[in-house]
Amino acid sequence: MKRRVGIADVARAAGVSVGTVSNVLNNPERVRRATRERVYAAMREVEYRPSTLTFPADPVPSNAPAASTDGSLPLLVSVGYISVDLIARIDVMPHRGDRATAARISKTLGGPAANVAVAAAALGAPCGLDVELATAIGKDTDSLWALERLAERGVRARAVRSPFNERLSRCIVLLEANGERTKINEPFPLDSADLVDSLSVGPMRRPCHLHFEGYHARAMLPLVTRLRENGWALSTQDTGLDETTTSPEGFAELVAQLDRVFIGRRTAARILGRSLPSGRLVEAMADWLAQVPQRRAECLLTLGMDGAAVFPAEAPGNPIRVRAPSVEVVDGTGAGDTFVGAYLGQRLHGTDSAEAAELACICASRVMTDLGAQEVRTALSDARRQLREAV
Repeated sequence: MKRRVGIADVARAAGVSVGTVSNVLNNPERVRRATRERVYAAMREVEYRPSTLTFPADPVPSNAPAASTDGSLPLLVSVGYISVDLIARIDVMPHRGDRATAARISKTLGGPAANVAVAAAALGAPCGLDVELATAIGKDTDSLWALERLAERGVRARAVRSPFNERLSRCIVLLEANGERTKINEPFPLDSADLVDSLSVGPMRRPCHLHFEGYHARAMLPLVTRLRENGWALSTQDTGLDETTTSPEGFAELVAQLDRVFIGRRTAARILGRSLPSGRLVEAMADWLAQVPQRRAECLLTLGMDGAAVFPAEAPGNPIRVRAPSVEVVDGTGAGDTFVGAYLGQRLHGTDSAEAAELACICASRVMTDLGAQEVRTALSDARRQLREAV
């Protein structure tokens, strides 16, 4: 009978310790990418077949972008969701009891925090960044797949915690022919204790920015003072903000504590108590923000195909309007997240807010031309070229 291959055989073939092989199997985010690839190659060589893990069949491309670890680049840490997005293209949302057949169901990487991180990492020179994603990562095949995709895209994933079911969160996206989307997310809890234990909050020696989704705003707010004292800039977006935070009082608290806050049209309407056309919405938000006492944050309002508006912290009554290029929309998933990542990446390098917002609009528009929130990743050089050609 042929002897069963074990992790000791893998370790011997890869030239690493048994503990390293165990980490690749159970906590791959703790192992350097080059070492993971060597262990995967050894698994293929000795025909190791773990029962709970499918490792990559081929090495990660050698030309994949890599983040710097020597502290020479600004650091952006994005906190929150990563998920496997299952996108079903349907003609129209079915009624209760109906059966719908999708034109196809696509598997892509998603989650607001992951989308922000990937968009920022894609910018490249002259706005290169170290980008980390602080998130919950499981031990299943999808988790490993996600870790490898993030590494290819220049993002280091940091496991803040493991999900209760040890598998990556999933999101079902029903995409109608007219571009309307319906999303069904699984729970994804992180709390301040997780973040305190996992994030470096000591004095920072380079520009550092911590961005968190609205889902985790309540968990992060108690840490704001400590983080800022140690050199972190802080921002959030409205994805996942609860009703209390999008009330006028709750939003005023965010604006008073954070450095940047990103919202969309619907959140602006909730804050103001009424829906308005884009131009009037910008004016009304400018008037509202100007009345907020102890205002600190630069606020950004995304308006879909109508572009975006920037409300400077020092003069919110004089908003900066930027346009968005016209594109044929295939899937709007992740466009707002892409805007956030592209904007933050530029601002970490000192780009002025008007230019950063205009280029971020281009990045956000381009991601809508394909299925999935990360399938179109725009380098800053490409966005600038498109902007010049449009003039």
